[in-house]
Amino acid sequence: MSSETTTKPRRRASAKARVPYVGRPLPRVEDRPLLVGAGGYVDDFERPGMLHAHVVRSEVAHGRIRSIDVAAARRLPGVEHVITAADLPPVEIPVRLFPTDSSNRTLQPPLARDRVRYVGEPVAVVVATDPYLAEDAAAQVAVDVEPLVPVLDVEQAADDDAWLLHPQLGTNVIDRVTVGGDEAEVARLIRGADVVVRKRFRLARQGAVPLETRGLLAEYDADANALTVWGAAKVKHFNRTILSDLIGLPEASLRLIEGDVGGGFGARGEFYPEDYLIPWLAREIGRPVKWIEDRRENLLALNHSREQQWDLELAADREGRFIAFRASVLWAQGAYSRTHGSVLLPRLILLHASGPYRWQAFWGEASSVLTNKTPAGTYRGPGQYEPTFVRERMVDLVAREVGIDPAEIRRRNIITKAEMPYDSGLLDLDTGLPMVYDDGDFPLVFEQLLERCGYDQLRADVVRRQRAGERVGLSATSFIEMGNPGVFEQARVEALPDGRFVAHVGIASVGQGVETVLSQVAADLLHVPIEQVAVRYRDTATVPEGQGAFSSRATVWGGYAVAGAIRALQERAVEVAAERFNAVADEIEADGDSVLVPRGRRRRRVPIAELASEGFFRYEPGSASHVLTGGNVALVRVDPGSGDVVLERWWLAYEVGRAINPLTLEGQVRGAAVQGIGGALLEAFAYAPDGQPLTTSFLDYALPTAAESPNVEVLLVELGERREGDPLSGAKGGGEGGIIGVGATVANAVADALGGAAGELTELPILPETVQRLAALQAPAARGGAKPPMRSAS
Repeated sequence: MSSETTTKPRRRASAKARVPYVGRPLPRVEDRPLLVGAGGYVDDFERPGMLHAHVVRSEVAHGRIRSIDVAAARRLPGVEHVITAADLPPVEIPVRLFPTDSSNRTLQPPLARDRVRYVGEPVAVVVATDPYLAEDAAAQVAVDVEPLVPVLDVEQAADDDAWLLHPQLGTNVIDRVTVGGDEAEVARLIRGADVVVRKRFRLARQGAVPLETRGLLAEYDADANALTVWGAAKVKHFNRTILSDLIGLPEASLRLIEGDVGGGFGARGEFYPEDYLIPWLAREIGRPVKWIEDRRENLLALNHSREQQWDLELAADREGRFIAFRASVLWAQGAYSRTHGSVLLPRLILLHASGPYRWQAFWGEASSVLTNKTPAGTYRGPGQYEPTFVRERMVDLVAREVGIDPAEIRRRNIITKAEMPYDSGLLDLDTGLPMVYDDGDFPLVFEQLLERCGYDQLRADVVRRQRAGERVGLSATSFIEMGNPGVFEQARVEALPDGRFVAHVGIASVGQGVETVLSQVAADLLHVPIEQVAVRYRDTATVPEGQGAFSSRATVWGGYAVAGAIRALQERAVEVAAERFNAVADEIEADGDSVLVPRGRRRRRVPIAELASEGFFRYEPGSASHVLTGGNVALVRVDPGSGDVVLERWWLAYEVGRAINPLTLEGQVRGAAVQGIGGALLEAFAYAPDGQPLTTSFLDYALPTAAESPNVEVLLVELGERREGDPLSGAKGGGEGGIIGVGATVANAVADALGGAAGELTELPILPETVQRLAALQAPAARGGAKPPMRSAS
């Protein structure tokens, strides 16, 4: 197997005059089929003799199943099959990331057995010749449930005397993780500090809510004992491994195919109960089975995220320099350990709590707690959006106590370039090794943001408007992102006789422009027009392994895998040319899509396709995670009467190392920012006291529209070191940073507009009634605006 050191490109003898594709803002190469209606989403797939499945879901949040009567459904003409848990083998869906003993004792079965634990949990599946008939038949399945007390509040669920969702565990607290130094020392530092702020924060449940709902089509070939599944996404190779274990077929007999994907954002593409049920039914019945989720199911059953409760103390001196913080977090896991287990999110939360700032000491704990709600997992910026909201709110509150501008307090505490490499006091999530910030320039990025928006003038304008009676507010926040994780990625590059090249990669695409950026990298290394490069990633039959798309990793990991495969292809071509032309291999040089063979005083150019057909590379760097940084500035206006929040201006800076395609990256950042605005002002899954979801359509779950979205002015800061011959050098990934600081930025700006009631703004989303309530809390004398800072940001 080739290593990174043995696949360096040979020095080119000559260079063609050309403008590199990497770094150019190119339109996406994958968009034309989508624009002309030729895309292939999961519901577009059809197979002869196909049947349709509909999932019967629990309408009770917590209860014992007395009986499930399927007789009436089975009698309906066109109904081919109805199954319950009694028809299935005793399997449970494993956790993908960081399983623990506790999480393995709270796994979800594909269909509920003796108990239901959330509204929307699958309890039966009906298969019929028509999707509408399947839905009608599902309504005939009678599920008799003895209700039990639902446990909905995360703090109550963590109590020792709470009703237990999984009695075999003996508690609703699955796992607890800690970070930082000695808690007693942190407590001592806090007691002795000049300024201490203590607050409790809450974040509501939110969800990814992709434009395209989930779906699957499965077909079993009995003669070949082979199963094909259409509709995979994000981590199809991992899902193939899970399905192999659960269904009892070797991985070589399973083929997962990814179509176009209408958004993922962390939740889409994980292994859910339906990812087992539909393939199992196809094999059991012997006919293709298709299932497409409706929007109500999507809001009920897709992983939720974000719901947390924080208790945080932050200590500083009189000059606003941070001393220590102590945090205790409850993460609402939902009814089962699913997809991301019980410790990934708590670890991510704590890893991002310290942010880009220096501390004398800190300590934090985070617990994963079961509740009778939809299981929770990741959503764009997981474990980053939430602690950034909490930390940056506290930073503003400390600035208010000390009497300095919020931008200035960040300047005084942000880690400088001179302090790097900086030991964060944390351990890397994947390796367990000390996490050292060894690159980047946090102050430079923050200062460029302030300069771009004209912060000092903005602050002066806001103070003037506040004194005139306007409810306007300004905020400046900073964040970090620990992206680009993974263990490996691989690629195979084919050289075709007609001069085209095809790169087969293990990376997935959920709409982020993977084909475009990887084509740019390949075209530069091969010195060919981008039209001569194709990227293929959809089929596990042609790409046997891959880790998929998550945490801003697709470009860097997929890019280095493609680059390595191209270099392996070039090296193989050199070897073949040496044999064919009786030349010395060291005198033959690779030059993009050709090799140059000595021929007297001249050299002969031979296309690679005449010498070698493919190159393979497995990228295993050991550790490729990067710490990215960025910041947001927002100017808002609030209406105390209606509670409306208007985002007047928005600036976002993001240090990405190197932008492979600034156009697609800026689009990702803007889209992420709008999602963050939805989470800050609109989106929340609400529940009745009996556990019934109250947000089961877009009439109830409000998404941001163009009317609520400001023009996000994006500043991409590229500080990555460039290396000749490496188009990816300096790149750190990117995409999620657009959302990470948004909740904090909106909240701080609204708090600035509210003035005296700012300290009570401790929850997301900030709904109109929240603004009305906080505005009413202020004394009449305080309603002229925010408390003016004693010292400016300059």
